[in-house]
Amino acid sequence: MDASALPVPDDEDGVSRRGFLAGAAGIGVAVALTSVAEEGLWPQSATAATAPVGPPTTTEPLPTTTEPEQLLLTWGADPATAVTVSWSAPGSVAQPAPVLAYSREPITAERPGKLVRLPEPRPLDLTRRYEQASAVSFTDGLNGQTTYAYHVQLTDLEPNARYYYQVSDGAAEASTAGSSFETAPSGRAKYRFSSYGDLSTPSWDLNASGNVWHESCDNAYYAVSAIENPGDGAGAPLFHLLNGDLCYANLDVNNAPSVWRDFGVNVARSAANRPWMPALGNHETEFGTCDHAGKPGQAPGGVGAQGAAGNYWNGPYGYGHYLSRFLLPDNEVTNWDGNHLRGNFYSFQVGTVKFISLDADDVIYQDGASANLNGAANAAPEATSSGARIPNGTVTYNHGYTGELALTKADNAAVPDPHSETPNLQTQWLRRTLAAARRDDSVDMIVVIMHQCALSSSSAGNGSDLGIRRAWLPLFDAYEVDLVLSGHEHDYERSYPVRGYDAGAHGTVVSPNPGQTTGEAIDTRRPTVVTTEPTTVDGVPAWNTAQGTVFLVLGGGGTNGPANVYGTDATTGLPQAKVITERNAITGSQATGFTRNSADSVEDAPWSAARNPSDAYGYAVFDVDPGQRRGETTITMQYFAVPAVSNEAGSAHDGSTTLPTKPFETLVFGRTVAHKPRPPRAHQPKQALRAN
Repeated sequence: MDASALPVPDDEDGVSRRGFLAGAAGIGVAVALTSVAEEGLWPQSATAATAPVGPPTTTEPLPTTTEPEQLLLTWGADPATAVTVSWSAPGSVAQPAPVLAYSREPITAERPGKLVRLPEPRPLDLTRRYEQASAVSFTDGLNGQTTYAYHVQLTDLEPNARYYYQVSDGAAEASTAGSSFETAPSGRAKYRFSSYGDLSTPSWDLNASGNVWHESCDNAYYAVSAIENPGDGAGAPLFHLLNGDLCYANLDVNNAPSVWRDFGVNVARSAANRPWMPALGNHETEFGTCDHAGKPGQAPGGVGAQGAAGNYWNGPYGYGHYLSRFLLPDNEVTNWDGNHLRGNFYSFQVGTVKFISLDADDVIYQDGASANLNGAANAAPEATSSGARIPNGTVTYNHGYTGELALTKADNAAVPDPHSETPNLQTQWLRRTLAAARRDDSVDMIVVIMHQCALSSSSAGNGSDLGIRRAWLPLFDAYEVDLVLSGHEHDYERSYPVRGYDAGAHGTVVSPNPGQTTGEAIDTRRPTVVTTEPTTVDGVPAWNTAQGTVFLVLGGGGTNGPANVYGTDATTGLPQAKVITERNAITGSQATGFTRNSADSVEDAPWSAARNPSDAYGYAVFDVDPGQRRGETTITMQYFAVPAVSNEAGSAHDGSTTLPTKPFETLVFGRTVAHKPRPPRAHQPKQALRAN
């Protein structure tokens, strides 16, 4: 189609203008485009004809085409009026003249909508604020490949309205992609959201690259399908919460950009149609060649710089790929190193529910991100295709990256250190955000998402982390957080409502770090169970979250590593949990090799209410009903367990799965359901933590 034949649309420019004809031509040829929603859930075409033996051991080339893909929606500051549209180029070539068109009506040549043109790509720089339209480049430190992401922040939209959008690369023969989305309702309204974590990528024949990666599993494909078509037949959610460990690219050190691409193409089958809101996980922390703040590094790596990884971070805090691909609501916090922390943690409100996404890497004790810990004596550094050489003993441990925490002996808590020049900024922000939410008459319930677990009894996985219990559970108690959704463990687990903690040494050291003794008692700050008996709402079991917070482990997105084997006290037969009470010790030397300790302690886990030893995979769907008056909001959760699908070559791998129609559990959470008496044994916080 001749661009000159198109009508001149309403125009919204980005930072720098590009020629209108190139952009308009790109949109004009998109008239016959089939949207992501219409394409549905059909498999992607893989480039490989047969199953690869395993993950590539050398760097695979990225495409040099520029057609837009990996469409991704996220909420803006106010989900009723602001949505960010993001997409990526397939590989190592920037798009010539990227442009976004959006409209309340389907986009055609006659009705091209409003245009937003994007500027030239700029390298990821967290010291700068984003413009309305931004193009971001990021160069992977371990293979040298540069990839490109594009973001347009749409504002002043109408609440509860459908918008159509299309993006174009602006090439001479333009390629386009597009779909539609709904803005959130304003005020008291019913809606649905969904959640899981630990997604990974599909296996080779469902990946865009045709490769299998270290955590590839076909359940990652069907988990995305489930969001578009949940098992109860009541329709897709308004948005999805992704509880960390998105694609495990840090495990494929020579091919992180390709892993991120396969993840992006897979999730776009849903994320192009509705916002996907993530939390950072330990596997978003990647090796590279930067210092901790994302600048060219000078400090040595290796055991001498444990906890800082010297100059082996892939962008700021190792989060370069994540922060270049996701543009999330702004928390208005600037880190002590000068980086804006937009997207590391954030909040948004839909209807009567406040949602808060946290980066638990900042407070956890578990050292579980990128690590080169070779047990062989005198092991050579890990060499990568960019020439980077990562010494044995190097790890990325992000504990305290937004500032210092100090212990308070009276309640075994951790607070932003009042005596430090750099107190922990994320925890200060969390306190302010929770306090504001509880003062806000429009907020009935608070839902927190994060990756790692404060309460987990998985014996095959990681266990519970005292770092979260110390830093954030006192705030969850003081401001009565209703639900906490996490991943990390590749399974399902639900707690009873908990509030406060059982004072005293309820844990036992079983795998001592230096300075610990096997068999000694240890204070794990075990949360106190408020009640073990639910009430009912319309015949459905219901829990009063005004009494206590319910913790849900939803880590069965799709990774190839199920962890649904749970701890049990051999004497009583009751649930038992591993607990990480201090940083996992890394021991050894270059001469002898390095090892890392696991969880050091165990505790009986009376807080564990439900576990699923049959199926590791699954997803949760939540229906919000605001009721008629303030405080009456309820959230009904259905958890659907999904059978495992083989990711090996052969007929089992090539088959499909039937998504479940009957939930494993259906529960109601609310703050006005009938109360139950609280046991008197708990140490209860009298008030919120000190102001910081």
